[in-house]
Amino acid sequence: MFSRIQWRITFLNLLFSTIIMVIVYVFLNRPSCVDGCVQQIFFISFGAFVLSAFAIGFIVRERTSKPIQQLTDVANRIADGEVNARVLPRTRDEVGEFNRSFNQMTESLTEKIVSLNEEQAQLATAVNYMADGVIITDERSYVLLINPAARKLLEANEKKSLGRSFAEVVRHHQLIDLLQRCQSSQEEQTESVEIGRDLFLQTIVTPIQENNALSYLIILQNLTPIRRLQTIRRDFISNISHELRTPLASLRAVVETLQDHALEEPELAERFLGRAEGEIDVMTQMVEELLELSKIESGQVPLKLEKTAVSSLLLNPVDRFQEMAERNEIALILDIPAQLPLVLADRPRIHQVVSNLMHNAIKFTDSGGSIKLNASLKPKRHPGMVILSVEDTGQGISNEDIPRIFERFYKSDRARTRQKGGTGLGLAICKHIVESHNGEIWVKSQEGKGSSFFFSLPQATE
Repeated sequence: MFSRIQWRITFLNLLFSTIIMVIVYVFLNRPSCVDGCVQQIFFISFGAFVLSAFAIGFIVRERTSKPIQQLTDVANRIADGEVNARVLPRTRDEVGEFNRSFNQMTESLTEKIVSLNEEQAQLATAVNYMADGVIITDERSYVLLINPAARKLLEANEKKSLGRSFAEVVRHHQLIDLLQRCQSSQEEQTESVEIGRDLFLQTIVTPIQENNALSYLIILQNLTPIRRLQTIRRDFISNISHELRTPLASLRAVVETLQDHALEEPELAERFLGRAEGEIDVMTQMVEELLELSKIESGQVPLKLEKTAVSSLLLNPVDRFQEMAERNEIALILDIPAQLPLVLADRPRIHQVVSNLMHNAIKFTDSGGSIKLNASLKPKRHPGMVILSVEDTGQGISNEDIPRIFERFYKSDRARTRQKGGTGLGLAICKHIVESHNGEIWVKSQEGKGSSFFFSLPQATE
């Protein structure tokens, strides 16, 4: 099939030949040119000229039109994504030089495309693995990009988020208002947003102007753990201040009473001095438990791990609290299955854990209740571990308090705790002792129906 250039060249050759033929024919038909031989020579020459015109057209097609067609085909292949397509230069003339220049341009463009693809892949990887949530919207607030962290924070689905409005995706009025303020002022906006009780976000909205296109970058930083630590620190300071203020106030009252001539009455003075001694014991216990907790957390208390029978970890605390339980009319039940494997434990430390749990159980269980100490194996959920538990029929713990029950100084029932005594450090100490054994401690409770504290210890290997 002829190309457009070949058709044009052939048409020009024919046109030129026709014009020459007409001129020569007119010249030969003059009265002075009547020789038939001359006319024959003319037509033969004209035929040869026409054939040569077609031959020249074919050569021009091979040398010019065909390389251009090849260039067109290669360009189309590159446009379709075949970036390695090239033109093979077959001549050393201008066409060949053009082909080489085209190949150089293609290689340069290919390198730039590969470099851009690598940068885009690196950027996409960084965005996908960022701990902070990232959302990009267009100027109409439709979501263009949302990374996995943002989807997790907002509990959103990528397919359902892309192309939807920002309001539909985030579903929180403070985040929507923040984006609208940024769109109005075209300035970066920052605000802390609390979503429910379990999510606290530092949100930054930044306008992006690029190539006359306006978009908005929303960064969601999850500060929930930091907020929780701040709450714990605030409560810790508040609790320790309260716990110290009560015995100090009592001591001050005792001292003032003694100063007001109470020393002159031996019986009254002895009673007030006994009260002062009790308050000092409370503060001493608090300080000692704080120091012990600090040592356990910092790893300054080495564990003496030994192969130990589970029964030896439970019998000692039961004997210790038997009299206290009977005095409060609470039944103690010990359930230790036969042939339990030995555990790897520091016996005095585990005695401390069980004693703290039993003391709390007795303190929060009314007369007529019961406390059950149990040991069991749960290989599917806790492979290689023995599970020990202290279960009571007391007042239970609210769902609101359960997540914080192992924090230092945290008390689920402050009024009853103050009445019964206690520093609020016992469960925190239990938690760190169990975790130092590579175990885990947890609680299940229902308000008004009792609590069950569980902790795991690793089985001793041969």
